[in-house]
Amino acid sequence: MRNIFSHLPAVCTLGVLAVILCGCASSPPSKFYQLSTMSGPDSETHSPDQDAMVVVIGPLRIPDYLDRPQIVTRSGRNELRLSEFDRWAGSLDSDIIRVLVENVSAQLPRDRFFVIRWTPLLQTQLSANYRIELLVERFEGTSDGVVLLRAQWGIFSPEKGLLLKKESQISEEVRGKGSDAIVDAMSRAIGRLSKEITDGIASKAAI
Repeated sequence: MRNIFSHLPAVCTLGVLAVILCGCASSPPSKFYQLSTMSGPDSETHSPDQDAMVVVIGPLRIPDYLDRPQIVTRSGRNELRLSEFDRWAGSLDSDIIRVLVENVSAQLPRDRFFVIRWTPLLQTQLSANYRIELLVERFEGTSDGVVLLRAQWGIFSPEKGLLLKKESQISEEVRGKGSDAIVDAMSRAIGRLSKEITDGIASKAAI
């Protein structure tokens, strides 16, 4: 009898360990997502003219609730849902900037415009002809099967300051189920925002 009770702590420890290991084994693997550009990956390299106008995109700010690795969806008016196993491959704000830069660059004449992302160091070392600042207020899938994007943005120049300010409200249908379909709709929403920004730059540059 004494031998049975003397081994009881070890047996309990092994039992707890087995439960933990089984739980870990049954957890689904995480999936990682990126936003996509309007035209997909572009392998070509382009060299703008020396006199090409410089367009800097950024800084960009997103709400705190989106500034996390999990993909966020809105399941009700006041409820948000975090997909623990569906995550962004990097930071969402950085990914939005990457796609905006690629989309806008693809839509403007590449011999006349050089589009790059904003950094604090760049601001002190490179004079930009146009700078695009953005504030994203909403950007998530909803229970209605759409992605909503609401953003305020402005175009600035060093000489004249604010040239254009606008609020974009974009809705894109989610075509399918799951996070892959949501991210696809988010990419299309960023594509439409890119077009609005491109049109704004074109109107100010008179092209």
